[in-house]
Amino acid sequence: MLSVFQQKFYHNTLEHWLISLAIVVSTILFARFIYWFVNFFLRQFALRTRSQFDDVILEQLKSPALFAIMLAGLWFALDRLHFTSKATANIDKAFTLLISINITWLLVRIVTALIKEFLLPYSQRNDNNLDEQLIRLLQQVVKVVLWSLGLVVGLNNAGFDVAALIAGLGIGGLAIALASQDTVKNMFGGVILFLDKPFHIGDRVVIDSMDGLVMDIGIRSTRIRTLDGRLVTIPNAYFSEKPIQNVTKGPFLKIHITLGLVYDTSFEKMTEAIEILKDIANKNPHLLDDNVIFFENFSAYSMDIKCTFSIRPGVENAQVRSDINFQILKRFADAGLAFAYPTQMVYEKKLN
Repeated sequence: MLSVFQQKFYHNTLEHWLISLAIVVSTILFARFIYWFVNFFLRQFALRTRSQFDDVILEQLKSPALFAIMLAGLWFALDRLHFTSKATANIDKAFTLLISINITWLLVRIVTALIKEFLLPYSQRNDNNLDEQLIRLLQQVVKVVLWSLGLVVGLNNAGFDVAALIAGLGIGGLAIALASQDTVKNMFGGVILFLDKPFHIGDRVVIDSMDGLVMDIGIRSTRIRTLDGRLVTIPNAYFSEKPIQNVTKGPFLKIHITLGLVYDTSFEKMTEAIEILKDIANKNPHLLDDNVIFFENFSAYSMDIKCTFSIRPGVENAQVRSDINFQILKRFADAGLAFAYPTQMVYEKKLN
């Protein structure tokens, strides 16, 4: 009677299957050890060097190397087993494709990391002509090109007819194009953004009722963080249809405030209120000198003072507005100036 370990399952004994499984588990443990060794020892060695190049390469090498070791162990575990010729051919094709994907993954990580570590900071300097947005676009284009080439080479080495595959994609290209009209439109919108440059990353823009800071500009969409902290993703085609107000590029921002004082306010107190507002504007370092403050009109229930403050470029609008409002609240209260609110006065006349 055959031992349990000598019984065959899918052309291999249970003993062979267990040995191959042990090889796979051992490879995973060995890969984790290599990852730990690289992360703790080689990383410490790289940190001692002056150059950042070895740090970048080592950081991007860890995950693909871990995957490569696991692939090698899996290949060795399967190679010692017996399969049908068709299954063996499919396994070889799969490993060829996986190796190509792993190499492409490594190249993409290294190239994009080098661009981010060296080329992008260089583009952010003021003494060069490189555009930060162009570098970010280059980073995304490099990813697409490398992955496309890697997949084509991998499929070709795996024995697939890449030319026939591309021709087959051409047959269905019309349907794909119709289904991806919005994507293509957004990509062209992204190209227009990079050419026209209506705004840069970090600029404050106003689009319709949306007001916020530009966080990222991609090929298909742009991310804007609104003033209340929400991150909004906008398709790039949207910018070609809507007017864009670049607040950062403007010479200055203006704050418009209308203050309504009660009708009991005397002439002297109205004059004092205007002088207080002028003093607040003059003492605020974030305001320009062209502020306009005047007695605007007599409204239904208040006497209105109109204030227009001009904020210096690069200053946070919300903080300056808050500081001004707090100063007005405090100094008007100290001066005994009362703000008006909707009221009605009823006069009664006695009839004889």
